[in-house]
Amino acid sequence: MDIKKVTFIIASSLVLCFMASAQSKLISINEKGKLSYHSYTDKGDLLPDFSFCGYKGGGVAIPHIKVTASISPSPNKEDDTPFIQAVIDKVAKLQPDEDGFRGCILLRKGVYHIASPIRITASGIVLRGEGNNKESGTVLIATSPRKYNVIEVGFNGKAKYNTNDVQEIIDKYVPSGTRILHVKNADKHFRTGDDVIVRRPSTAAWIQTIGMDSIAPRPRKGETTWEAFERFRREGKDTDMNGTIQWKPGSKDLTFERKIVSVKKDEITLDIPLTNALQKEFGGGTIYKYRYDKRFTQCGVENLYGMCIYDESVKKSYRGIGEYCCDENHANTFVALRTVENAWVRNVSVEHFDCCVTTTSATKYITGQDLSAINPISQITGGRRYAYHINGGQMCLFQRCYSSHHRHEFVLGATTPGPNAFVDGYGEMTFASSEPHHRWSAGCLWDNIVLKGPSASLMAANRGSMGSGHGWAGAQMVFWNCAAPLILVMQPPTAQNFAIGLQATEVDNSKEARSGAKSTFNSIVNTSMIDMKYKDQPINGTGWTEQTAGTVVPSSLYYYQLRDRLGKSALKKVMDEPQYNKYFNR
Repeated sequence: MDIKKVTFIIASSLVLCFMASAQSKLISINEKGKLSYHSYTDKGDLLPDFSFCGYKGGGVAIPHIKVTASISPSPNKEDDTPFIQAVIDKVAKLQPDEDGFRGCILLRKGVYHIASPIRITASGIVLRGEGNNKESGTVLIATSPRKYNVIEVGFNGKAKYNTNDVQEIIDKYVPSGTRILHVKNADKHFRTGDDVIVRRPSTAAWIQTIGMDSIAPRPRKGETTWEAFERFRREGKDTDMNGTIQWKPGSKDLTFERKIVSVKKDEITLDIPLTNALQKEFGGGTIYKYRYDKRFTQCGVENLYGMCIYDESVKKSYRGIGEYCCDENHANTFVALRTVENAWVRNVSVEHFDCCVTTTSATKYITGQDLSAINPISQITGGRRYAYHINGGQMCLFQRCYSSHHRHEFVLGATTPGPNAFVDGYGEMTFASSEPHHRWSAGCLWDNIVLKGPSASLMAANRGSMGSGHGWAGAQMVFWNCAAPLILVMQPPTAQNFAIGLQATEVDNSKEARSGAKSTFNSIVNTSMIDMKYKDQPINGTGWTEQTAGTVVPSSLYYYQLRDRLGKSALKKVMDEPQYNKYFNR
């Protein structure tokens, strides 16, 4: 789908939603026109500032890098990958300029056949096409009959640190959404400007408190039936058949990457708020300096159209749509961002892929914008069709993104630390939930996200024994002025989730959508074993809910937080004109 059309859909679907809006109890606009934050607990927990998400920490325009090398398509090549890779490797040897860029490689308009991953192998490289239109732009066709990533940025890497440098945080409680913590003799161990990790441990006491050491059993997929499993359970023979994995201490730690902006005796002030409380009774937390040996920076992918060759004869049937193509022996991800920071993917359209863009735990300060992902070719079942996937990583922003026929359009993986944000997104013919998918991610915003389809939902819930024991999928998840047939928020022990404001005019109220919403709700009740009563309205659950039939102000939490922090000039560096007019020129 053309990006201009996508932008129009997103903007026009929301333009009438904010004419008469209430203020939230947690964030309001004061007499000076600034945001005022109000705690949702008696311990001082606040909604996080999500405006640090995105390239360079938000509010910074993505640069246009001059072309260093250009490539034209060859009609005689069966595989263009080696030629493209050779040019990338040549540019990788150039010295970066003062801003860290080596240059842009331009793929001129036409068709390129890609049989194996194109790898950006150094910092400062931008891969650019001449348009994300299938008919007149730069088209990359994945040709190999196997699963792979078409474009990979960076390599797999982990943060390194000296265990002797790990310092204990001495606070009894550090509220979520705040930036100050204390370490004994902090000024002897840390300096302003230090890059640090704040680690929140997943202790046995915490896991027991939230019930994740006793997740309900689940038959292993394909090995038995529920009836047989119940018989085995009664006979005490269910262990080998149980597919549920209970959470183990140390397996769900959160690692927040931050920079120290101030050290005063025992007090440390961080640049970005934490998105999960640190509780002494559950192990508190630690802080330490870290480094990456090879983390790329200043990389981009832009102005491309991606598609796959697949076997059209492989088909299945699915309720509501009938027969569909489901071959899975083809490339499944278009762009994979690995160990990289301050990078972007923009003006990219794909079809046939399970995933347009995915990140890993070693990514931060990422922007994905003006993206379109349509018509994925795969089975409509678990592990497929994650259009925009923050699978680890922090300070990632996806804005102005469109999808159709996916399952999890705007989704987090496990133990993903925040903040992260999905802003101004639109999904059609949705088969599942946009959500934190499993195992306690912390601090993500869905801001003006609209989902349609008989199974569409936004959810922050206890997924219980789903998967292999997804359990409490996330905490401090915020759905702000969104629309879907079901918006389900459940409150985890020790934390909270939020649904604030509803674009009522955008909700799909068809009989099929209402039936799908209730069915999804009931499945969560069954798998989580938490008693909840369904309300015949989109917003449901035990979490924090406000304005369940109308929108709130500010109309966009992300952009108003960005305006407060950096001023209006920053807004125009990251917003397009329809967005700016929608939120600030009404």
